[in-house]
Amino acid sequence: MVWSLFPVDPHSGEEKYYIYRKGTYKVGRKGCDIVISKDKGVSRVHAEIIVDEMISMSRLPGGSNILSRVRIKDGSKYGTFINKNHASNEKVHELPSKETTLKDGDVVCFGTGNAAYRFSFVPFVFFSDNRGSYMIKILMNLCTHTIGACTTIELSDECTHVLTDQLAPVSEPLIDAIVAKKPIMLMSWLEVMHMQCFFQV
Repeated sequence: MVWSLFPVDPHSGEEKYYIYRKGTYKVGRKGCDIVISKDKGVSRVHAEIIVDEMISMSRLPGGSNILSRVRIKDGSKYGTFINKNHASNEKVHELPSKETTLKDGDVVCFGTGNAAYRFSFVPFVFFSDNRGSYMIKILMNLCTHTIGACTTIELSDECTHVLTDQLAPVSEPLIDAIVAKKPIMLMSWLEVMHMQCFFQV
């Protein structure tokens, strides 16, 4: 899976953001990874979203809450608030170390509250008809797990993307996936993403 940060109001004009690798993402008014312009109470560097680890769907315990391994740390003047499952707001700036863990479904408000985003998981399931060597399959699985995705050789409704390469032979399952309008991702893109994660300090 990857994590998303989408505006609660889809007509707000704010961008949608996807988080698909571990690292620290700055949230603020200008020059940040996640830019919020609609709320004047948002500081230039307002908060940090810290992804300690990407969690693959294949590692999730069935029926339990999704563990994000994602923290948010406030560094602002007006604060950051988390609305957990429609309960009262949690004031991040009043917590020890000014940070807390984000969970699937949390609503995060920055500044005066005009900038509200929902933090959610997005399934990332690659269908691959790759008939390459054992080592190629190992590399493919390693790359997908690095970004919190998983692979399958069975085409189903749960598959979100098709993973292939430019030299792959055309097969019946691949044609079925294209007919089902599954987005196609190249192995080269996955390898680049894996290397970015691998070399990230």
